[in-house]
Amino acid sequence: MHTKTDGLKMINDLLSLAQDSTPEKRHQLVEHVTELFVTGADSYQTEEITLFNTVLEGMLPTMEPEQKKTISEQLAPIDSTSNKVAYELAREEIDIARPMLTSSNALKTEDILRLAKTMGQGHLLAISKRKHLESNVTDVLLERGESPVKQSVAANDGAQISDWGSRLLIKLAERDEKIRDAMMERADVTESDYNRLIEQMPSQQQAKIRQMRKDNEDLINDLFHKASKVVASSKLERKATRINAKATLKEIRAGQRTLGKAITQLALSNNLFDICFLLSEMAGLEQKYVTNVMVRYDSTGVAVLCRAMGVENSDYHALCKARATHNKQPQSTAENWANDYQSLSDRDARRLLSFMKIRLQTLEAQAA
Repeated sequence: MHTKTDGLKMINDLLSLAQDSTPEKRHQLVEHVTELFVTGADSYQTEEITLFNTVLEGMLPTMEPEQKKTISEQLAPIDSTSNKVAYELAREEIDIARPMLTSSNALKTEDILRLAKTMGQGHLLAISKRKHLESNVTDVLLERGESPVKQSVAANDGAQISDWGSRLLIKLAERDEKIRDAMMERADVTESDYNRLIEQMPSQQQAKIRQMRKDNEDLINDLFHKASKVVASSKLERKATRINAKATLKEIRAGQRTLGKAITQLALSNNLFDICFLLSEMAGLEQKYVTNVMVRYDSTGVAVLCRAMGVENSDYHALCKARATHNKQPQSTAENWANDYQSLSDRDARRLLSFMKIRLQTLEAQAA
């Protein structure tokens, strides 16, 4: 238990160390403060966090590059890192700056924008990989960035892209296959832009993707027109299980657990309800649509969702068994679904999921 007395003792210890000006002691202080900060960031009082940040801010100018790199890596995931520490480290050479640029929440949008306008290509590339980017930042990245930066922005589904940015990327896609492939996996392009991207492909690929779209058109229309009715009549119940779906989702997003392994665990309990929740959240598709594909008597929609989300063959196999049990279909059907899944490529699945989202958005807009 962290007490106020512990906090006061820690403050006194740090202040006495800070008064010792030898380089060795300063280095020791930085290590000590950073370690304490990282291990207890969730439990410290505001004044203790302020102290840690104040000490680190004061020590930054005297740190060696190697130590700056280490603390940048350690502090980037800590949201209570001070904005000043995060920003100063983000302006350093790229090996030091990269962790802060790619993941620190201590940097504000205006900081990111300022860095995007002033720093070099390595910094721009690191910024382009952030989980969320506002369109005014991506505009700067697309304007100033060289090909790797533009490709990275196109591939980042957490990057908002303005109308200007979208037009630029679709124009660049004519001669940049990586940008074209990335744009075809985004759900925020219009149907007309998606068609333009298809037209830029070699004729054989065009024919394949048009056929895939045609094969899935009935499924998408069915999803849109029947999803709510299916959900109401499906009787998909949350089964008793030791797995907390919301906590599991957090672990998956933090990279501590795979979606596939969570699906296998839930499938063993025949808990299709929570599997729908996880797939809906990870794929960015309304839960009623995911529930619809889950309880259908075919496997097309659920296979596309799972493959696009990187679910392994063995984990999908476990899901097939649970689906067949729920639908009262023979287990031989589950085996057929699992075999078909092996021939579906990741890229085709991601493109189909993107097309599914775009079509559903169009149908929703038309119905509004």
